[in-house]
Amino acid sequence: RQKSVSLVQPSGGTPGLDVLGDVLQGVKLRSRVNARYELTAPWGMRIGGSPFPLFYAVMRGGCLLSTDARELSLASGDFVFIPANVKFTLKDRRSTRALPIEEVYATRKPLRCGGLLQYGGGGEAVTLMVGSFLFEGETLSPLVRHLPSLLHVRADDPRSPRWLESTLRFVASEIEAQQPGHEVVVSRLADVLFVQALRAHLESSSRENGWLRALVDPRIGAVLQQVHEKPQAPWTLEGLAKRAGMSRSVFAERFKSLVGEAPLAYVGQWRMHRAMTLLKDQDVSLAEVARAVGYETESSFGKAFRKWVGVTPGAYRRTGLGEGTSEAR
Repeated sequence: RQKSVSLVQPSGGTPGLDVLGDVLQGVKLRSRVNARYELTAPWGMRIGGSPFPLFYAVMRGGCLLSTDARELSLASGDFVFIPANVKFTLKDRRSTRALPIEEVYATRKPLRCGGLLQYGGGGEAVTLMVGSFLFEGETLSPLVRHLPSLLHVRADDPRSPRWLESTLRFVASEIEAQQPGHEVVVSRLADVLFVQALRAHLESSSRENGWLRALVDPRIGAVLQQVHEKPQAPWTLEGLAKRAGMSRSVFAERFKSLVGEAPLAYVGQWRMHRAMTLLKDQDVSLAEVARAVGYETESSFGKAFRKWVGVTPGAYRRTGLGEGTSEAR
């Protein structure tokens, strides 16, 4: 008989940031610093859209980053996060012609991506640190579904964390020194940079709606924390609205406006995301997983799981673990 384990999450803490930490644990963020660009004006490069989210940290100098919708002026100490599949350009000034990134790398001898890239016309210098993120277990994750189109942390913003510049200098020195283990150190620091960038976004004065902004809404954020802490609770629209201290219609409208989806749809997705994490533990039976996310029977849980994920819980467990074990009964 499989052993029983406690699946109840602790309550308490600060609304918003607790939910963010909960979700970050679920997606298992993996960061990597891929390259350092040492660029001299005039220079420009066009990136056609990476399959992975990217980040750029400006170590010195400044530049322009443009997408189809926005243009950002980046200065020394700034950090910018760019989701996957977003096309953008980087250049020293607006009038400079931007070459495809493949053509820029073609100037290197020997030709290879990553590492140190030195490029440009010999004018004003800019140094960029370039990295990428990978989210493991991202299916149904609210964070991955609702990442902002661009996440820009300005070094001169009084709300920006004071340690950002010193952390970037530390990363630069690790890359420069190439000491044993430097890749691990830099990757862990990149993880920290991303989390702190999300915190800075939460604390910014931006009025852009979205899941991240919903975390710090006094009423909706408190409801999200309750849902994350107690996915097993028998949540109803009326019950959620009561938690928010709002009428059902006003709550439903406010929740969808901020989060981008209906309250009960969010509850269902979070339950399945939580179930996917629990299913990776072979010591937890399917019945225990079902109860932990609010289902009285394996059958009802299995139907809901298949609706959201596309496979049965047992099939997901076998595929997720890479093992041919049978479904727990």
